[in-house]
Amino acid sequence: MKLLHKTTLYLLLAAFPIALGGVFLLNAYIHRYMLYEIDELLASELVQVKARLRQHPPHATNMPYWDPTIRITRTTPLRPVSPVYIDTIAFDPVEKEQVPVRMLRAGYSIGGQQYTISLMQSYLEFDEIASAVSVGVIVCFLLVVTLLVLADVVVTRRIWQPFYGIIHHLEQFRVDGPNEVSFPVSDVAEFKLLSQSLDEMSRRTRQQYAQQKQFTDNASHEMQTPLSVLSVELDLLQQSEGLNEADLDRIHRSQQEIKRLSAMNQSLLLLAKIDNHQFAQQDLVNIGELVNQLLDNYLDYVAHKGITVNRMIEKGPTRLMNRQLADVLFLNLIKNAVRHADSGSSIVVQVGAISFSITNEGDPLPFPEEQLFRRFVRNQALLQSTGLGLALVKEIADQYGMRVTYTYVSSIRRHLFQVDF
Repeated sequence: MKLLHKTTLYLLLAAFPIALGGVFLLNAYIHRYMLYEIDELLASELVQVKARLRQHPPHATNMPYWDPTIRITRTTPLRPVSPVYIDTIAFDPVEKEQVPVRMLRAGYSIGGQQYTISLMQSYLEFDEIASAVSVGVIVCFLLVVTLLVLADVVVTRRIWQPFYGIIHHLEQFRVDGPNEVSFPVSDVAEFKLLSQSLDEMSRRTRQQYAQQKQFTDNASHEMQTPLSVLSVELDLLQQSEGLNEADLDRIHRSQQEIKRLSAMNQSLLLLAKIDNHQFAQQDLVNIGELVNQLLDNYLDYVAHKGITVNRMIEKGPTRLMNRQLADVLFLNLIKNAVRHADSGSSIVVQVGAISFSITNEGDPLPFPEEQLFRRFVRNQALLQSTGLGLALVKEIADQYGMRVTYTYVSSIRRHLFQVDF
């Protein structure tokens, strides 16, 4: 959800209970004020009725009938009646129905006779006025809230415009891009500080990236050269005369360690390049064709171990990825399966529309399963292993949003690696 939409949503969520509470408070206030006005009206009318009674005292058989809302009754025995307000229901001859009324009942003594005066005032008109006022206020309140929300959206959009500009430049930023990104400067202090900080951060990031890229490029050449020289010199030394079996064995072990060091160096440099996102070029790779090609290139070593390869490969699945990294991803899984498979066993390779899987027969892992894809975790019995092959597989898969899983089925002694595209 966008920041603007979230702000508007929170504003509406805050306004709703306020509006609801305001409606209840308004109705309570109007009702209370209406009662106050009716009571004042009845009290004033009571004064007038008493004055008229003083001017025209009623006789025993002649009770005044001035208005349907005024009732005067003689009270016996003599006892004072204190003024009291009552809510009740009475018949309205105009509306021809029962309506809620407010009644004031008070005692009055004149000529030695006690009378009870009952004055009534209908709520109906006041309720209609109160309802009309309430509806009008609610409509006005909703209109004001709507205008405030619209104004907030417009003002917020304008205030946050520099921030959106910064976000746009961040989306365009590439650490390996040809040009530096300059973030827009705003007159808002916070946005200005943010732009300056991002400018400095992008400059340092590009500088560090350039230094790391230069290091990996130099290391790739400078470290491989002496290793190649050592390998050649050991080959020449191995051909020298007068060497005994112990000397030849030492030379052979040294050659194996140099090969392992060279492979480790290449893997580490490749990991560094992957971490630095130096493989920007991408092609549409047909995974089925690629796996078939890699298996064909590896047939000699497979045949040397007496391993049978069963292929169930579809030619359809394709993925947009760097071709070199695709080679490394699937070749490392194939090498791992062949290297750890029992001699004379079988390997099953499957490529479907959404996944690649390879299984081989072999002993369980000599280390915890959760360490399988960590760097430098390897079977110590295999001296040529660098412990980086499966780490490369995991890095490449993560970069392209693929998921690599491993399962060992102990009942049939089979290792299963699966890559979900």
